Amino acid sequence: MHYYQRNLIIISVLVGLALSSIIVVDASGALRDSRKSMHVNQVNEYTNYIHFQPEWNSHPRNLIIDTTTSWERHILPGEEKSDISKHGAKHRQNTLQYVNGKPVVIVQFDYMDCQSQWIHYTKSGLDFLVNNLEQHNQNKQISNKAYSDELQQLKLRDGFAQFIPICTSKNSTSYDYRVSINDDTVGFDVYFVSSLVQQWNYFLFPDHFEHYSDEGCFGHNFQKFTGSCSNVTNTGGLLIVIQDELSRPVSKITVNMFEQ
Repeated sequence: MHYYQRNLIIISVLVGLALSSIIVVDASGALRDSRKSMHVNQVNEYTNYIHFQPEWNSHPRNLIIDTTTSWERHILPGEEKSDISKHGAKHRQNTLQYVNGKPVVIVQFDYMDCQSQWIHYTKSGLDFLVNNLEQHNQNKQISNKAYSDELQQLKLRDGFAQFIPICTSKNSTSYDYRVSINDDTVGFDVYFVSSLVQQWNYFLFPDHFEHYSDEGCFGHNFQKFTGSCSNVTNTGGLLIVIQDELSRPVSKITVNMFEQ
């Protein structure tokens, strides 16, 4: 091969590498210039209200799942700016859903997405980060002492599960998280899973139920649990499973998630 031909090939490869470092592909397949993109620390918060119907032992009790996520949003040119926030409930939706073959009415908000920052309460993202990072480093794990791990697995077969999606601008990411319940008669299991499908597999097709198996990605029979999970796909999230024996008129599960 002639000297100038080799140089031409080398130059072509270098140009290709340079281009690949400054362009990204969005969901529609269009090329965007990554040099103009922004990385913004964002806090999203929402609450789901679950009302158990008569088919549940927990009827007529209710469950609140309060979720707050801190993550890094990658904003491409032409997308919504990071300073557009949605404070307070825009619109509530009441939906009848079936979980484990039994109906529940779920009240949720229509802005539960990862396209803009939304916070229920009048507090800043900085306040959230300071307070919850402190909580994350203390009282890391409290096991359920109301009954054994073996009995927990039996109880959960008739229980309730909630999938909580993550927010991320990456194909895969890592999360620190903290889950707690205010009902000391109930333990929960928690798993990082790859998608919402695993919520249905847990009850309907347990042989096909899969979760991230690294240490810190799951916990069995806890009333408070703190963990870290890596290499979670962008369709993934937390699956929280509780027994159908709530003792309080309104029980509350609190979830805090922090993208690393």
